[in-house]
Amino acid sequence: MKMLIIGSSDTRGATLPDPSQAWPNLVAAELTRVLGEPVDFVDLPLVPVGPRAVPRVESALDREHPDIVVCSAGAYQFIVGTVGLRVRRRYGERAYRWFRKLETGFERKTASPSGGPARTNHAARWLARRVIGAEAPSTKEEVTRVQTEMFHKLSQREGLIVVLLTTPPIGESLEKENKGANRLLTEHQERMGAVARSHHFLIADCRPGFAAAAKVALRHSDGVHKGATGHRIQADAILSALLGSPSPLAPGEPAPPASAPGRTGA
Repeated sequence: MKMLIIGSSDTRGATLPDPSQAWPNLVAAELTRVLGEPVDFVDLPLVPVGPRAVPRVESALDREHPDIVVCSAGAYQFIVGTVGLRVRRRYGERAYRWFRKLETGFERKTASPSGGPARTNHAARWLARRVIGAEAPSTKEEVTRVQTEMFHKLSQREGLIVVLLTTPPIGESLEKENKGANRLLTEHQERMGAVARSHHFLIADCRPGFAAAAKVALRHSDGVHKGATGHRIQADAILSALLGSPSPLAPGEPAPPASAPGRTGA
């Protein structure tokens, strides 16, 4: 069995000391144990912007022939502005590469193991935003259009199990830098959740898990990328959607044959 993961750098566990703690690895390992057959996954990082985004998904579907697709449909492209993007648009690609090199090194040295930014980290981010400014890479309309079209294309694939992962709010410090970001994220999630349910996709909502968890390393100090505990919560939400009842993969229920109409009902 194969999963296609449509996600981001966070999906890959880019900031984890041990990438095997990323939720795709955890989900694949648990499904292998429960189902008694190997479950592999292919990671497709996707920025939901521009005319090439949906064709990339379609190409991956044709190439990989997955049984399960998990979509992490966030809204970071329009709710979070970055200094790096402002540098790229104002000063060019060379300046952007130089800035990113400095930013990555500084982030590594000042990140807090608790998951929140250290005081030096926070002060530097605040200063950079005040001096240089920040921009979001896209708009709400563009992200919604691309994700809606992607959901429609996925719904046309027969026998495909589709799971929408509802991403948790961004960290408190990052929301302070991006006023109203979590409100916009919630609105976007409600909109995309309605589209997903109209296609009978499974919904994996990890937000209650994040809200109930102790304030340990749920997120990296950048406020977006998740720590090991955050990845575990996301994995549990996806497994609950896939293995709970009713579900195509619930223990004791056979998986749908490849020729069956898409069964993705929540």
